[in-house]
Amino acid sequence: MKKTIILIITLLILASGGVFAQNAQELRLDSIVSGNLRVGQEIWYSVYAASEGLLIVETMGTTDTYLEAYRVIRGSERELIAEDDDSGESANARIKIVVKPNTTYLFKLKGYGSTATGPYRIFASMDPLPQSTALRIGTLYSGSIVSGDEYWFSVIPAQNGILSMETISSIDTYLEAYDENYNLLGEDDDGGDGLNARLEINARAGNTYYFKVRGINSVEHGPYRLSSGIRNYPTPVQLRFDTLISGNIKAGEEYWYSIRTTQRGTLVVGTMGNTDTFMDVYDESYLLLSSDDDSGEGTNAKVSIETDANKTYIIKVKGISSQETGAFRIYARME
Repeated sequence: MKKTIILIITLLILASGGVFAQNAQELRLDSIVSGNLRVGQEIWYSVYAASEGLLIVETMGTTDTYLEAYRVIRGSERELIAEDDDSGESANARIKIVVKPNTTYLFKLKGYGSTATGPYRIFASMDPLPQSTALRIGTLYSGSIVSGDEYWFSVIPAQNGILSMETISSIDTYLEAYDENYNLLGEDDDGGDGLNARLEINARAGNTYYFKVRGINSVEHGPYRLSSGIRNYPTPVQLRFDTLISGNIKAGEEYWYSIRTTQRGTLVVGTMGNTDTFMDVYDESYLLLSSDDDSGEGTNAKVSIETDANKTYIIKVKGISSQETGAFRIYARME
């Protein structure tokens, strides 16, 4: 009986991650570690950050890998801060996080799916954080692009909503938007007037967002202005299951819908018609869950999400480009 109790306690400790730090293999910056994944295996790596920066851990090879990043809270407690499947090349995983100095971070590597096995390589590198200029939303910033240079800006919205950023210039500009861990949220070339760039992202109050401005190529240069704004989320049109709603896309406009599940299963939302549509699906807090371009028939968008009962989802539909126009129909069903 005592042996059984001891065995159970040991298994609980292992399951809770009590020994994960001791079993983690050190992954040094700018060095490659090779390994071979077996069915159901999880391999832990630790990376020590001596300074603040942007830590990048990624896999290489033909094995479909999955990565999770953890911050050690205290003792054996850890907090999941990032996870990724295919952000690397092909089916490789890639995680990018902002790290604090003199801190160890843990990464769990496994195959994607219960049968993914094979050789892999894992690599860690560190980039310095870009120096950014703080912007106040609603004010106009003036600057000048030097050939080949890029310019970073940070914004902290005071409210939840749709945050917009656009350039005003006679030169061809390019915009990129990032979250506080410098994960790419969106990018644009000519979404504004003429050759100007324009981006909209879903923003949360108090979070930091970064925007990078550059010329479209290494020789583009000249003065520009940067304009920002934030607006409330629109009131979505309620969708009903197995019922088609018709709409008509106008250039540069977006259309919002909501659906609430009544049972557990797979929620499928898609468009029908000849218009090339793009779809984003959010949870009720406007956290982006999935995006799609052409998974439906022809150039229609379609998203499938595993869900429980009594969950609300927000859907945004727009044309694939700011010039796309035309009729469409949208549907939702449970499978």
